[in-house]
This record gives sequence, C-alpha cells and structure tokens, in this order.
Amino acid sequence: MSSLVSKAGFTIVIGAAAMIIYAQKRSAETGKDTMTVLSNLPDELKKSQAELKIKVEKAVEAGKRAADRKEKEIDQQLEEKPPEPPNIDYVV
Repeated sequence: MSSLVSKAGFTIVIGAAAMIIYAQKRSAETGKDTMTVLSNLPDELKKSQAELKIKVEKAVEAGKRAADRKEKEIDQQLEEKPPEPPNIDYVV
C-alpha cells in the first residue's frame, strides 16, 4: 500500500513540476505573469495547441513544397541523362 501511495505522490510531484515549467515557458512567450497563466491553464493550453497546430501545418506545407521541388529536380536530371543498363556478368 505504501508503494502505491509513494508512486501516486511521485506522479503528483512530476505533474505539478510539468505544469509550473509549462506556465513559465508560456509566460516567457506571451509576457503574461506565471500565476495568470496557471490560473487560466485550460485556456492557455487550448491557445498553445492552436498555435502548435498552425506551426505544424506550415511545416507540412513547406515539406511538401520542398519534396515537389526535389522531385522535379530529379525528373529533370533523369530526362537529361537516361539511365545506363546494368552491367551484368554471368559466370557459368
């Protein structure tokens, strides 16, 4: 039983530390007081999630554009120089 209580206590401490670290990071990003961030934690998490979603969407679009450019570059190189047939030596 004491093992369960100690694990629960450890989990609570880790969760509290994570919330404080998040609040400090968010405070630095937004310029709000840490206590303000903690008191509005659900709203701050929603805003942070929305911002992260926008960043991910931009990164995905940039990745798609880069992949398209690279694919066009590879296609152009293949058109300029056709691939050579493989050199296969059969030993009998």
